[in-house]
Amino acid sequence: MSTTITASGAKQKRTGLRLPPELVLLFVLILTVAFFASQNSYFLTVASLRILLLAVVFTGIILIGQSLLIIAGEFDLSVGAVASLGAVSTAIMLASWNVNLWVAIILGTLIGGLVGMLNGVITVVIGIPAFVTTLAMLFLARGFGYVLSGGDPIYPLPRGTGVLAKTEILGLVSSVWIFLFLFFISDLYVRTSSIGRKIYLVGGNKVAAKISGIRVERIKIGLFIFTGALSAFAGILLMSRLERADNVTGLGWELSVIAAAAVGGIRLEGGRGSLTGAFLGLILLQVILQGLVTIGTNAMLLDAVKGLVMIIAVWLAFRKSPQT
Repeated sequence: MSTTITASGAKQKRTGLRLPPELVLLFVLILTVAFFASQNSYFLTVASLRILLLAVVFTGIILIGQSLLIIAGEFDLSVGAVASLGAVSTAIMLASWNVNLWVAIILGTLIGGLVGMLNGVITVVIGIPAFVTTLAMLFLARGFGYVLSGGDPIYPLPRGTGVLAKTEILGLVSSVWIFLFLFFISDLYVRTSSIGRKIYLVGGNKVAAKISGIRVERIKIGLFIFTGALSAFAGILLMSRLERADNVTGLGWELSVIAAAAVGGIRLEGGRGSLTGAFLGLILLQVILQGLVTIGTNAMLLDAVKGLVMIIAVWLAFRKSPQT
């Protein structure tokens, strides 16, 4: 009996000392930065930091919606294609229809939200699994973008198109500030609002959520809409930066976003994780990839490294999950 009590007490003590996953991620990130900085002094310069932030802006914006969707127990494979559709449709409005820049941006973002709503209704109301629905939507959105553009890049765009993404503010371009602002506001809202708590309950235990009176379908469809709108906006932001739109925009973004979410500690079964963790996971992945480039690693190996890091992160998450 005494042995059982002692073991239980030791278990409780270990549980009490467990560090928050975000803190562990931050510690790993600091160690990783320190390692690459010791290998190449350029890695820790202001210029390198700017490159790093620019590299994660577009997938980072999509990561906000995708992370919340995964926490709620769903996911969206069409985000890259929706980003392309948002960019192409907005560019056509600007180049061919002479629509005002800000009106075109709003309409392009709404197109992404509409695609997200279709994903949500088909998945949640009709009951077709998200994997099938969003994979089909990936091809539909990409194909529709090709039809709209005729398969060719759309340029030149009207003068001033780059103002959304390329305006310099305190040493950083506006696209970086937009990304950081969206992440901060979304994280704050999820942590402090009743909707945020409902999202976690929906992903953790859908039956309990329904019994509690939570409208599970409405929350999931809302998150699909939010993810679709952010995806289109990310594509529009890239269009603004490049001052052109291309159908290849967003290729592979869906996998990069899911990888960042997994590395950031978001449980792919839903119900656990945070936007802060997702943000750190995104930065950690980019630090590793950028660091490997600075020390001369073959660029062909970078995708393999990303996959390896994702597998390790998910394995560690499963090991730390409580047994049920």
